[in-house]
Amino acid sequence: MKKGLIAVAVIAIVAVLAAYFGFKTSGESWLTKSTIQRRALPSDQCLKTDSWYENDTGRIIGAGDEDRLVSGMEYFYKKTGVQPYLWVSSIYDEIREAGSPRDMDEKREELLSNKYEELFKSDGGHVLITLSDSSEFRTMYYWACYPGENAKMQVMDEEAVQILMDCLSFMFEQDVAHPGLSIGNAFVKAADTMMMDQTFISYALAIVIVAALIFITVICVSSIRKSGKENVAYHKTLKAREEARKEEAIADQKQADLDRKKYEDELETQYMAIPCPNCGGSGNKIRKGTVGICQYCGTAIKVGRDGKIEFLSNDD
Repeated sequence: MKKGLIAVAVIAIVAVLAAYFGFKTSGESWLTKSTIQRRALPSDQCLKTDSWYENDTGRIIGAGDEDRLVSGMEYFYKKTGVQPYLWVSSIYDEIREAGSPRDMDEKREELLSNKYEELFKSDGGHVLITLSDSSEFRTMYYWACYPGENAKMQVMDEEAVQILMDCLSFMFEQDVAHPGLSIGNAFVKAADTMMMDQTFISYALAIVIVAALIFITVICVSSIRKSGKENVAYHKTLKAREEARKEEAIADQKQADLDRKKYEDELETQYMAIPCPNCGGSGNKIRKGTVGICQYCGTAIKVGRDGKIEFLSNDD
């Protein structure tokens, strides 16, 4: 029973873990998964600044959102070692006017590279994020990311950049009281996601499941073997008891035979060979203390307990 409860508990834990990670993965299908185990950028490779964002347009982020926005960005910095900088600009129109997709990519890189150098010079530990809206469609927003060399080499690889862009583009909410809060939350989510190797978690979960199955198998095999041994021992005990009962019955029968023989022998000593006083016949055997009849002439013969013989007439 105890081993059975342990097995059930292990299965329940595995099921809960599988359900949790399965639900978590299915509930965030929009988010690129982290498959790399990253380490935070050393502090000597990022010269921290007091400035976290600038709003060139005066739109998108409302007044009073600074604390909420910066709080999320500070969390990102503490988690990754890379200090983010948000540039709310109108570069989307400039990029779109470049023409072909290739020209647009080159224009974006040029604008962000120049802005990064303007802000951080040769320090490569920052990541510049730009948020821009369209002059024609104010509800269309454009996100772009430009990491410094140190950040790019050690933390902000292509997968990490995509994770950050996923979080910002999916979680940003303009039509709320505090849109800066949604951006801050996106930085928090991105930091937690990119610094966690979900592939490792999947492997770890698989190992837990396999270990649990092995554990349960060992318990079952051990239980079966133990049950088999107990069954063999039980049958051996039954057989030993049966043999003991047979031996006891044989011993009791022998004792009964001995007791009967002894009784018969003792009884035999009570009989006397009595010659008949009337006809002289000598084939009579009469037990002491009883009256016998001569088998020849029918004369009654009484034998006392002391062996004294008395002749009785037929009338007596």
